[in-house]
Amino acid sequence: MTAPLGPRIRIVQESEATGDTAALYDEIRAVFGFPMVPDIMKLASTRPDFLRVLLEGYKAMFSGGHLPRQVKEMIATVVSQANSCAY
Repeated sequence: MTAPLGPRIRIVQESEATGDTAALYDEIRAVFGFPMVPDIMKLASTRPDFLRVLLEGYKAMFSGGHLPRQVKEMIATVVSQANSCAY
């Protein structure tokens, strides 16, 4: 049996973030209302321009509209589970 592979994508940890990445991390924490940046957002951390697009996409999907954010997130969770998403 082979050993599990380590991370393949380099991410910028919150303690290492500077410049645009640090500013985006602050915004992400505010948008999510979490004390930390979700790992899914950190996947684009080496490219702040990509991270901005990811954050704006999240905000576009989960804010506004007729359904509250919590309901939209519950739907996303059910869809992820139905698709066997381990994340």
